[in-house]
Amino acid sequence: TKKKEVRLIRGTSTSNTSFGAGTRIDGDLNLSRTRTRKLPKKFRVSGNLDLSGTPISRLPKDIQIGGDLDLSLSDIEQLPANLHIPGNLILVGSLITRLPKGLRVGGNLDLRATAVEVLPESLVVGGDLDLSGTTIQEIPKKLSVGGDLYLVSSLVAKLPSRMILKGGLDLSATLIRRLPEQLVVGSWLNLSGTTVRKLPKKLVVGSWLEIRGTEIQGLPKTARVAGEFFAA
Repeated sequence: TKKKEVRLIRGTSTSNTSFGAGTRIDGDLNLSRTRTRKLPKKFRVSGNLDLSGTPISRLPKDIQIGGDLDLSLSDIEQLPANLHIPGNLILVGSLITRLPKGLRVGGNLDLRATAVEVLPESLVVGGDLDLSGTTIQEIPKKLSVGGDLYLVSSLVAKLPSRMILKGGLDLSATLIRRLPEQLVVGSWLNLSGTTVRKLPKKLVVGSWLEIRGTEIQGLPKTARVAGEFFAA
C-alpha cells in the first residue's frame, strides 16, 4: 500500500488535517493549541513539530522528527523509549513525570515547571539543559550536556563526585552545600545564593565566577578561573 504523504510549507498551522499511518510532513508542522489527541504510527516530520497546548498524552513509538519538538503546556505524560530529537525538546509546563531510557536531544532540553523527579542515567543533551525550579534531586554520573546546565531553585542538593561540563553551570538558589573536588566548567559558574562555603582546590572555570551572596571567602591558589571573579 502506498503511504499517504502530506506536504506543508514551513510554519504551516493546521487543525483540520486528518493524518493517516505513514504520513510524512515535508517541513514544519504547527498544531499548537489544536485538539490533537493522537498521532498515527510511522509519523514523520522533517522539520519542527509544535504540539504545545494540545491534549495529546503520548507519541507513537516510531515517530521521527527532524528538528525541534515543542510539547510545552501539553498533556503529554510519556515519551517513547530511545527517542531522538535532533533539535530542541521543550516540555515546559507539560504533564510529563518521567523521561524515557535512551533519550537523546541534539539541542536544548527544557524541563522547567514539570513534575519530573529523576533523570535517565545516560541522558544525552547536545545543547543546554534547564532544570530550574524542578523537584529533581540528583544529577546522574553519566549525564552528558554539551551546553549550559541550569539548576536554579531546583531541589538538587548534591553533584557527582567528578563533574566536567563544556558550558556554564548555574547553581544559584539551590540546596547545594559542597562542590565536587573535581569540578571543571568550560564556561561560567554561578553560585550566588547558595550555602557553599568553600571552593574545591582543583576547580577549573573557563569564564567568570559568581559567588556574591555566599560565605565563600576566596579562591584557592590551585583553582583556575579564566574570567572575572565576582565576590561580595
